[in-house]
Amino acid sequence: MNIDSAIRIFADFLNLTWITVDPLTSGRDYTSDESSKSDWVQANWELLVERKVLPLNNYLDVYGEGADFNGSSSRITDVDSYPTFSVCVIVDNADDVLNNQGIYNSKYFFDRFVGFVNGFYVDSSPFEYVLIHDDSTGMERVFFISDVKFELQEIK
Repeated sequence: MNIDSAIRIFADFLNLTWITVDPLTSGRDYTSDESSKSDWVQANWELLVERKVLPLNNYLDVYGEGADFNGSSSRITDVDSYPTFSVCVIVDNADDVLNNQGIYNSKYFFDRFVGFVNGFYVDSSPFEYVLIHDDSTGMERVFFISDVKFELQEIK
């Protein structure tokens, strides 16, 4: 399976499971709530996407902020491993809905899927948008998932 297909299936997986997982990962305060959700998403990222698209002993960048479960490692499995591949978001012609800008022929590194409510992104379903950080401008950008393509890039 290629990374583009795996990423889109992962977004579908998040959308289908979020309503069930959200109450189970909600803690008594904001910190435990976000940490539990990040751990859960990172574990599934590793098991469902990374293992499907990469050969053994190769690893993807963490999903979003990664996990807090293992202290210094942002990973759930293979905690002492470092990423060997990044997921790139390819934008041929799409609107950055966060900044109301048209973007053409650009390539960014994938951060995570987000929802979009009242002009800003949220970490909740429906996960129909992709969040990236534009290193050239220092801005966050949000694109509708159907307007982008996903590719692997080896980290050298």
